[in-house]
Order: sequence, then structure tokens, then C-alpha cells
Amino acid sequence: MRNPLRCLLVDDEALARKELRQLLSVHPDFEVVAETDGVAEAVQMTREFAPDVVFLDVRLRGETGFDYVAQAEEPLPHLVFVTAFDRYAVRGFECNALDYLLKPVAEARLAETLQRVLRQEPLRQKALADDAVFVKVGATARFLPWIEVSHILSEGNYTRVFFERYPSTLVLRPLHEWMALAPEGLFIQTHRTTIVRRSAIEELRGGTTSRYEVVLSDGQILPVGRTYWVTLRELLTAFDPGSE
Repeated sequence: MRNPLRCLLVDDEALARKELRQLLSVHPDFEVVAETDGVAEAVQMTREFAPDVVFLDVRLRGETGFDYVAQAEEPLPHLVFVTAFDRYAVRGFECNALDYLLKPVAEARLAETLQRVLRQEPLRQKALADDAVFVKVGATARFLPWIEVSHILSEGNYTRVFFERYPSTLVLRPLHEWMALAPEGLFIQTHRTTIVRRSAIEELRGGTTSRYEVVLSDGQILPVGRTYWVTLRELLTAFDPGSE
């Protein structure tokens, strides 16, 4: 029999923590090892107790659950946001959580979430073009519009995200997850290590030599993998109808 997953509860309402703790008590695969009402203590408890899952309120007294995401060391535990926000409001940070729960938490909904946690299966809801993605930028974390993302490069288990108007940032998320999470059709893969926002593409170069490249609107030049060139040729035709 496997050990239960260790849970940390972060909510500034004692009653809400009590209710969630009681709901979790009937699920033997989960054990509450600590709880707190503030970000700093939650970060410390994460170091001390090494929880597998953090149930994290969005609005804390004078703080937010996003402050925890910004301050906690990576790799983060699995996150389950607990919120009074509606689905549209939470869309921006679903990408970073296995699930979210609306208050008051329903038993059946919690059971569904716990199964998702056991499977480590994020809730997949496609973002819309005008949605934001929640990322760490330097020592802070913020919402940034998807349209601000220029391109994303794979760096091992991490990816480096490049923005139009902000410094690049390293994120613990593989490239294929970005494609799954991003708004439909916003990005195109140009290399096994690279995806690019379609509207950031200024020019495609290749065909006469063995080297294929994509030129972005900011002047950056990125290599294009051979296996991706055929797909990109369709874009080339769109940019230059006379090209063949």
C-alpha cells in the first residue's frame, strides 16, 4: 500500500481550512500535514514538510495564492487552487494547477479533483486568444497576455519563454505542454526545440540551401527543422502568394 500524498492547506479563513480538512479526511490516499493562512509560512512549510499537494486559496488577507507560486522554490508541489472566482477568471492560472475548486467545496467535485491529482492529470481547458498566462518573470510572477509570447525554446526539462516587451524567463514546463495549453492556432512548432507565435513570423528563408530559418518581427532568426518545413511552406505561401 502506497503512502498517502501529503497535503498543505493555505487559506486565510480557519473555517474554510477546517471544512476542507474534514472533506479530505475520508480519502485515505491524502493526508493533511500542515495548514496556514499566509504566504511566507506556506513557503516555509513547503520546505519543512515537502507536501505533494498544496490546496491554495486565491485571495489571502493582503496577499494572493500567486504570491506563493512566485516565492516557493521549484519544482513546486502539485497545485489545486481553491477560489470563489468563476471559470473565466481562473483560466489564466489553470495552466499551472492540476485543478481548481470553487467555494464552497462540494464533496463530489473534490473527489474528482483528487482522482486527477492521483493521475497527475492537469485540467485541460484551452485558453482563448485574449486570455493571460501566469508565469514567473525574474523574482516576481504575473499574468501576461498570450499574445505577448514571441517564442518558446526547450532547455532540457525547462523552457525559456520570450516575450515582446518583457525579459525572457525560464519555466519548469516541457515544450509539448505549452502547445497543449496555448490558444488554438496561436503557435506553430518550427523545430523540435522551438515553437513560435504565428503572428510574430516576418519571413521564412530556405529551399535553396540545406538551411531553413524563420525571421521574427523583432529581427531574431531561428532555425527551422527539416521535418517542420513542409508545414511552414503553407505559411510561406500565405506571406508571399507568388512564392513556389
